Amino acid sequence: MPPYPRDNLNDQPESDTPVIRNLQIGQRAQTLDPGTRAKTATESQAIRSRFQKIVKSVPVVRTNTYRHEPIDYDKEIRILKILHGEGTQRLECMLFPSKLHPEKELVSGNGKAKGRVRKDSYLALSYWWGDVHEVAGNKITIYHDTGGRGLRQTMTDLNRSGSFYIRNNLKAALLRFRDPHDDVNVWVDAICIDQENNTEKKAQVSRMHEVYTQAENVCIWLGEGKEETPETFAFLREILDLHYFDEVVADPKATASKWALIIDLMSNRWFSRRWVIQELALARKASVLWGDEVLEWNNFADAIALFMTKYEEIKRTSLDPEGYHTAVDARALGAYTIVHATTNLFRKSQEGRVKQRLLPLEILVSSLLLAFEASEPRDTIFAVLTLAKDSRFIEENTDAIMEDPRISPDYDKTLLDVYADFMNYCIEKSQSLDILCRYWAPLPKLTPEQKIKLGNSGRDKEEMPTWVPFISHSAFGEPHGVLGGRVNGDSFVGGPERKGQQTYNASNNLRAWFKFGTYESEPSTNLARRSTFPVNLMRPGSFSSTKAGERPNLSNIQENVNHSRSDGAMKDLAAARGPSFPSPEKYDGTLSVRGFCLDQVHEVSGRVMGKGIIPAEALRMGGWPHPPPKGQEVPDQLWRTLVADRGPNGTSAPGWYRRTCLECLQHTDRVGDLDIEALMKSRPIRPTPSTMITFLERAQQIVWGRRFFRTKGNRTKNKEPLFCLGSPDVREGDLVCIIFGCSVPVVLRKVSTGGGHAHYEVIGECYVHGMMDGEALEGRKPMYPYGGRKNWVVSTFKLK
Repeated sequence: MPPYPRDNLNDQPESDTPVIRNLQIGQRAQTLDPGTRAKTATESQAIRSRFQKIVKSVPVVRTNTYRHEPIDYDKEIRILKILHGEGTQRLECMLFPSKLHPEKELVSGNGKAKGRVRKDSYLALSYWWGDVHEVAGNKITIYHDTGGRGLRQTMTDLNRSGSFYIRNNLKAALLRFRDPHDDVNVWVDAICIDQENNTEKKAQVSRMHEVYTQAENVCIWLGEGKEETPETFAFLREILDLHYFDEVVADPKATASKWALIIDLMSNRWFSRRWVIQELALARKASVLWGDEVLEWNNFADAIALFMTKYEEIKRTSLDPEGYHTAVDARALGAYTIVHATTNLFRKSQEGRVKQRLLPLEILVSSLLLAFEASEPRDTIFAVLTLAKDSRFIEENTDAIMEDPRISPDYDKTLLDVYADFMNYCIEKSQSLDILCRYWAPLPKLTPEQKIKLGNSGRDKEEMPTWVPFISHSAFGEPHGVLGGRVNGDSFVGGPERKGQQTYNASNNLRAWFKFGTYESEPSTNLARRSTFPVNLMRPGSFSSTKAGERPNLSNIQENVNHSRSDGAMKDLAAARGPSFPSPEKYDGTLSVRGFCLDQVHEVSGRVMGKGIIPAEALRMGGWPHPPPKGQEVPDQLWRTLVADRGPNGTSAPGWYRRTCLECLQHTDRVGDLDIEALMKSRPIRPTPSTMITFLERAQQIVWGRRFFRTKGNRTKNKEPLFCLGSPDVREGDLVCIIFGCSVPVVLRKVSTGGGHAHYEVIGECYVHGMMDGEALEGRKPMYPYGGRKNWVVSTFKLK
């Protein structure tokens, strides 16, 4: 035991509440009108009392007295040693520096190797920081580094360095990891990185992927346990018994409450953080902790993956149809995404080291990781750079590992420049404009400086052009709203992960033509940029598996970027960028593309409301009147549009969809509306057939929140109107266009700016029956960079 009694965790410092001195109400009253001067002493006391309550309710921000000792953040990290203790004893720790990587070798004066520099083992903590408004109010004591690295350190008052305040969830985690007998080494970003030193912070954040890779174990802290935590983890372990799993799935109602516990677990806030992908995916070993329960990550992931294989069946048969758990779509939750992602991001060795990265940046940002929040919108891109297979490349002449400046982390760039650079990069890589229709971009917020500049203009967001695809338009909206269920239909372009197998091909495989408008003398072009940013100079032997004459393999770049370098040839990644100054705006908010107008919107239905109530007017536009004539057949354009002419996972729509659609249309209500959700619910007398449910689920995913519309027919080949499905913002007069390089049609709105000038706003993607697979370009072979032809006009659309 230490030579002094330890304080109780409940000990509090002297009150930080400001003293409210007697208010000089009487003196103030002399300057007021006679009616106010007549206030009684009781009223004055009531005012004083209310004011004191307000002051006491304001959270007190406590100041850390501990000051971080400088480290060589090129090569070192800090490790937090949690000193042994138990029960109500206060948290006491020691911070000490450690090599992130051992030096390759140290050579003495006689040329002999002196041995390796010690690298200390540690656990890396991955946790949810807490609500953004939460004040760090839990004090821990941090001691000076005594040099001791053993399992048990004994400290005295002379070793005390200062106090440090942390939030509730971190305090709970550190108490959970503390051992009653031995000290425990952990790395936790909030304490081990000097958050007040921006240069260090930038450098250390750039190495976080290495911190988690080098950790002995990555500990995923889900928070303090609940009453149902033991039952939840016990059920996860039971699911791993495949025989038991088959039994409970065969009778899911018997375990309905347990299935609900799994969804509650998957809704934990930890699974919503974007940075956890990096923290977990690069870990060689990981464990999930929730209160006193522990489960290895591989077992946890397998249990969740098995649950998801039967999710639709479980949802239909065992979850309360009116309850919270059916409103939540588990497929949209971060837990499912991260289980899927960690399996498909890398090819790893048996020891858990990354051998090859498998997915490009566009897939990670615009498709795979939509369920994860980023408090800083730029981190939507920057937080996953180390996971992408294409974020770095080898320079042809020098064999240096380079980074494209368009995607290089730079928090001084405006948000528009970050988004435009990323989209420019993706379009150039894919030669496709589908990124315009994948909703991934977080809504921007104004910085404090911008708010001051704008004054009372009423704006609370940075202005963005309409061609930036905001995540609020995605199927489940912003990540924090996922628990509320679906808010939009699925994107027609689908995800880019199908490796070139597009869902549609409206522009007939034509290459994208595009120009981003800039404030430079000439706008950026489609040509690849030559400027690059060096990440690390390659030295002989950097890739031990590279044979003579071969190019180094970038798939294992993780092990070769930013490791300790004694020769000083490369400065720190962050330091190399120089001092932090706001970057001048680069993009002017315009994007020019080429294509042609199919037709003009003429008639628009009401929006599909609720969970899929299709209005009668939409069915009428598609050829199904109310009431329908006897023997009415369902028109092709209607049933195919309801499912966007595709089955699950982008496959061709099966022919039996037509028969099923016809059966569904027999169940419209008295005014002719079709309520998909009501029709899907099982009825006790005559249950809804499973084939109908399959069709209706597909239709629900497509039509949710959208509008049906018809065009004039003036510009089509046969002068027939087109039947379409698109954004809820579509209105009469909008243009339905084919954009070269975009796999689906797009609705644009022309905005005249005077003097014969105009630009176009992007309203959104749309489904146009009979025009999704290149039909509009039959017999036409425009050549890049495209131009007008007789009886057919190619237009340049300046999007803004």
